[in-house]
Order: sequence, then C-alpha cells, then structure tokens
Amino acid sequence: MSDILDRLHQDHLNMVQILNAIERELQRLEGHEAADLPLVHDALHYLTNYADLYHHPVEDRLFEHLERLERIDDATREQVVRLREEHQALYVKGKAFFDAIREVESEVAMERREFDHLARDYLDSQRQHLDFEEAIMFPLARRVLEADDWETLAGIDEIESDPLFGRLVHQEYERLKNAL
Repeated sequence: MSDILDRLHQDHLNMVQILNAIERELQRLEGHEAADLPLVHDALHYLTNYADLYHHPVEDRLFEHLERLERIDDATREQVVRLREEHQALYVKGKAFFDAIREVESEVAMERREFDHLARDYLDSQRQHLDFEEAIMFPLARRVLEADDWETLAGIDEIESDPLFGRLVHQEYERLKNAL
C-alpha cells in the first residue's frame, strides 16, 4: 500500500537536502562570498529533470486516480487540482531559476534583484509545495485509497533509477552528491 508514498516521501527528503544546498550557496552570494554556482546549476538540473520529469508525474498519476473516485468530495478534488497547478508552476519557476543560473555562469548581466527574486520564489514555492504534500495530500491518500486502489496503482513508481540518490550516481551528479 504505502510503497509508492514511501518512495515519494524519500524523494521529498532528498529534495530538501538539495534545496538546503542551494540555500547555502545563495547565502554565500548574499554575504558577498564566493558561491559554488556550478553546484547550484547541478542541483537545479537535478530538480528540473528528476523531480519535474519523474517524481511529479508519479504524484499526478496517483492523485488523478484518487480524483476519479466517486467516494471523494469536492474539497478533495480541489486539493488535487491545486497539486497539479503547483507542479506546473514549479516547472516554470524551476526553468526560470535554472536559466538565470546559466546566465550568471555565462557572465550575462542580470539585475541582482531579479536573480534574488527568481531564487527565492523557486525555493519558497518548492518548500511550501513539499509541506502541502506531506501534511495534506499524502495523509489523504493513505486515508482514502483502499487495497484495490493500491493494486491498480502498483508499478506507477517504477521509473528510471534516481540519478543522484539511487544505487548508481550518474557522473553528472557526483560532485553534487559529494557536497550533500
């Protein structure tokens, strides 16, 4: 039953580690210290690839199933809609922040205020979203979904191995893994 939610929860714990690493580097920038922008680049690359392309689709499929159940109410359906909308917004915000990091790395001029806004907006949105899922959506799924629902959903989380936290760390993420 809870294997899918357990995996998603572990993904969230992993994402928090990455968000914390990004936050540390941004604090260095704010303190006029040298920040490891390639590390931030790698962290955002992971978040905008693994999370947006693998993790969120699993959540979407799980909660689309829940949304189709006759036994749920309109308030629950609204929560599922909110979840989907947040996933879409996080994709857009993540891409904008990732593009900003690439511009800064390429030494393209960017207003500091704009960069800070993109960074803060993305980090705050990610953290609020994770809190929403952990506090509202996952307990809701545990409460509402029954054994036959979990059987129907079996295998939706059988996706490509996590390239950072899986058994084999992809070469492109080795530096990030070591920094965590």
